[in-house]
Amino acid sequence: MNRAATPHNPLWLELKAQPGLWAIPLALLVALGLELPVVQQGPVLCLFRLSFGLPCGGCGLTRATVALVHGQWRAAVGFNLLAPLWWSWALGWWGLALLRRLRGLPLPQSPKWLGATMLLLLTVFWGVRLVEFFATPGWHEQMARDAVPLRLWAWLRSLL
Repeated sequence: MNRAATPHNPLWLELKAQPGLWAIPLALLVALGLELPVVQQGPVLCLFRLSFGLPCGGCGLTRATVALVHGQWRAAVGFNLLAPLWWSWALGWWGLALLRRLRGLPLPQSPKWLGATMLLLLTVFWGVRLVEFFATPGWHEQMARDAVPLRLWAWLRSLL
């Protein structure tokens, strides 16, 4: 019997329903292939920061993930304090899902209280990060440098 990826294959349906089963290991493999100095010098990827010039609660997660997979725990916490906690949650769920899949059991669902707790932590962390940002001297220059709309406005003004 052919077990190709068809709409009737239970594994294919599970992978579609829970993308974390393939996205979590894929993200870690990509992070393992990257070098931290290269990622630190790379472009800003955060859409919120590009739009408003302000850091979001998730800013630094890419750099923190690369640091974590390379064993640089202190650097990871410096990039984003929540990264080790988030990856512990993700890897715990992934490991449980893999174990249950191997035993032929249905995949687990992450408890709603855990997701709500992570969201609350992210919100608090984001608030603290914004307070720190606005308390830093020169915050308006950094905001003008990072926000694409502000850069476009400055460019348009220079044309006039």
